[in-house]
Amino acid sequence: MVWPTEFDTRLGEYDAMELPGQQLSAATAYSPLDHVLNLDIKLPAACQRLTGIIATIGKSSNDVEIMQRMMAAGMNIALLNLSFGSRDEHIEAIKNLRQAAKNYSVVVGKNFPLAIAARLPGRKIRTGNISDTYVEPVELISGESVRLTTDETYKDRCSSSIVYIDFLHFAEQLKKGDIILLDNETIQLKVEVISTTTLTCKIERGGMLGSNKDVFVPNVVLKMPTYSEKDKIYIEMAVHHQVANGVMITRQELGSDISPKKLVIAQKNMIARANKANVPVCLCAHLLSSMRFNKIPLRAELLDVANCILDGADALVLSAETAIGIGPVETISCMASACKEAEACVWTKNMFQDYVEKTPMPCDQSTAIAMSAVLAAYRSLAAAIVVVTSSGTAAFQVAKYRPRCPIIAVTRYATLARQMHLYRGVMPLIYEYTPESDWQAYLEQRINFCAKWAMQRGFVRVGDPIVIVCSWKQGSEFTNTMRIVYATADINVT
Repeated sequence: MVWPTEFDTRLGEYDAMELPGQQLSAATAYSPLDHVLNLDIKLPAACQRLTGIIATIGKSSNDVEIMQRMMAAGMNIALLNLSFGSRDEHIEAIKNLRQAAKNYSVVVGKNFPLAIAARLPGRKIRTGNISDTYVEPVELISGESVRLTTDETYKDRCSSSIVYIDFLHFAEQLKKGDIILLDNETIQLKVEVISTTTLTCKIERGGMLGSNKDVFVPNVVLKMPTYSEKDKIYIEMAVHHQVANGVMITRQELGSDISPKKLVIAQKNMIARANKANVPVCLCAHLLSSMRFNKIPLRAELLDVANCILDGADALVLSAETAIGIGPVETISCMASACKEAEACVWTKNMFQDYVEKTPMPCDQSTAIAMSAVLAAYRSLAAAIVVVTSSGTAAFQVAKYRPRCPIIAVTRYATLARQMHLYRGVMPLIYEYTPESDWQAYLEQRINFCAKWAMQRGFVRVGDPIVIVCSWKQGSEFTNTMRIVYATADINVT
């Protein structure tokens, strides 16, 4: 989740105890049909978004000022796609992001914990570069033949008749009749003749082919290393620069491997497994792809975004839309609005009960407290849940049970705060003041800090309930306290 943005509605515009986005009649329904029938199109969306937005950095967005505007619009995780660009270019992008976060922190008056993630190239096969003698891209015509070669002399000399493939053992692992897909499945080839380094293929579905396009072979498991030497170099770089870590479902590659028809089953099953294990999961590919060229999305894309959220995604990934698109800031703002509308449609009562039933018995004290906190937030219509944490575990456990309100996770550690952006609903806040020597006084100090900040940002009002989750004494293993307080102008927790 991201901090409140300039585009968010403030709760002060609503009557006391009225929380927009709750859709209470639908949220508390007893059957799937009643849940849907009780969704009210006239009710407003929530003020605060719970789903994270991950934006890929590229030519359109690798600028400090644009990055700062992207944060203001709703980006809370910046993604570097290491399949493109050099190591030095990615290091420069990280430096730009750190500077943009520093500038934005001055604007909002608090240390903004921007997270940076890196997507490794991994087991990806790509074509070479189209020759300079051609006008890029070149056309592969249906019915004609094309040769795919691993001969590196063609790496920068690809044409409509011969295309370089960057996997050395590509030809030897395929057989006659295998299907090869190029450039997000837009081009389909069928293998007819095989030699040591070259495959002669019939073009079954033609199209325009540019440089460095993806290559997939459906239903064939290629024997290739999981990590390349390039991957190892990038992993070292990522660790050195403290980038974030999580699970990403890239539907483009997945659909090519298992068939696009099976994507709906795979997406739902994989997200459910990640949710059950409380592992943050994000979805990538084709979410708002039309906004690469346009300022407004397709209606089908907005419905896709909503379905991803209803399936249980913690975060959504924008790829080319923000990397090379015409309006990265506008795209993020559009995504943020779509997320808030979809989050109001989540049947949280049923989801909460499912996760409670899947929790093994007996559970530990911190898990029990997390469940209790979410139930209390539901019943009291809390505006926020404040979690005081040193390891992040307590905040992650609360996030698992999917509260309808934001989770303000306060910590002293900037690295932990950045990582917490991956979890749905978690709003990380860094506490940088000198701690009190007395634990209870220090605890009260941090809770007041969170409550006052939330009231300043407009998503908690005087009189709103706030659920507190904390330890009874110092240490991450002592989280066993849950209580409800009510926000006051000069809040003082007792």
